[in-house]
Amino acid sequence: MFGRFNPAAGVAYSPWRLVSAYASYSQSSRAPTSIELGCADPVNPCNLPNALVSDPPLHQVVTRTWEPGLRSGAESRIRWNAGWFRAANHNDILFVASEQTGNGYFKNFGRTLWQGAEVNVSSRIRHVTLGGGYTFIDATYQTAELIGGASNSSNDTAESGTKGLEGNIQITPGDQIPLVPHHMLKAFADVQVTSKFLLDLDFVGVSCSYARGNENNLSQPDGIYYLGPGAPPGYEVVNLGGRYQLHRKIQLFAQIDNLFDHHYYTAAQLAPTGFTNSGTFIARPFPAVGEAHD
Repeated sequence: MFGRFNPAAGVAYSPWRLVSAYASYSQSSRAPTSIELGCADPVNPCNLPNALVSDPPLHQVVTRTWEPGLRSGAESRIRWNAGWFRAANHNDILFVASEQTGNGYFKNFGRTLWQGAEVNVSSRIRHVTLGGGYTFIDATYQTAELIGGASNSSNDTAESGTKGLEGNIQITPGDQIPLVPHHMLKAFADVQVTSKFLLDLDFVGVSCSYARGNENNLSQPDGIYYLGPGAPPGYEVVNLGGRYQLHRKIQLFAQIDNLFDHHYYTAAQLAPTGFTNSGTFIARPFPAVGEAHD
C-alpha cells in the first residue's frame, strides 16, 4: 500500500486592470506499477518484465512543480497567458542494465527535470475566434545511470569493436528524455457560419525528439548495423470539424482528423531489425559468438 500527503498552494495578484500575475506550487506522486514492482530485484533481473514476483519494493515517484506567470485581466478583449514551469521528479523509475547480459530491472534511480515555458492567446473578431499557443519543454535526466542499449551505436560493446550484438549506454545529467519534443505549436480558428452552424479548423506542429533507446542522445546510423537517425522527425497536422445545433437539446458534429492525410511518426524506438532502410532483408555480417573479430 502506498500513501502520501501532496500539498498544493497558489496566489494571484492583479496590479493592473488588464493584467494579473499568478504563482503556484504543488506536489504529486505516483505509485510503482505492478510490472515495475514485479521486476525490481537486481539479483533476479529480467529480459522482458512479463511476470509478477515478490521483488523488493520501489519508492513512489514524487513530483514538485513550480509555475509562475502572467495572464490577461477579466476585462481584456484579448485573452492571453504566459508562464514558466519547473517539475522535478524525485525517485523516478527507470529500467536499468543488470550485470547479466541482456537483462535489467526497474530501479528508483534519481531525478528527472521537466521545465519550460508556454504562451497562449485568443481573441474573437465578429464571427471568428482565433487563437494559438506555443510550448517549449526541456526534459532531462539529472542523475547518471547505466541502461541497456544494444541497438544504440554508441554502446560500450560497439565502441570496443563488436557491433550489433549487445551493449549498454551511460546516461549523464543533462541528456534529453526520449519522445519529448522541445517545441509544440497549436493554432485554431472557429467560424460561426450561421447561428446554428460552427466550423472549426486547428493546426498542430511538433518538433523532433529522440527515439527510445537513445537516452544518451548519441546514436548515429552506420548503414550496416545501426539504421535510422535515432530521432523521429517533427510533424504538422491539420484537423477540420463542424457542429450544427439541430435542436435545443440535439447537436450534430463531424470531425476530420489529419485533413491532408499527412504521414508522420509520433514515437520511435531503437531495436534490432533484419531489414535495410529501403525495406529489403539483409544478412548482416555479425561475428559468431565466442569467436575472434576485428
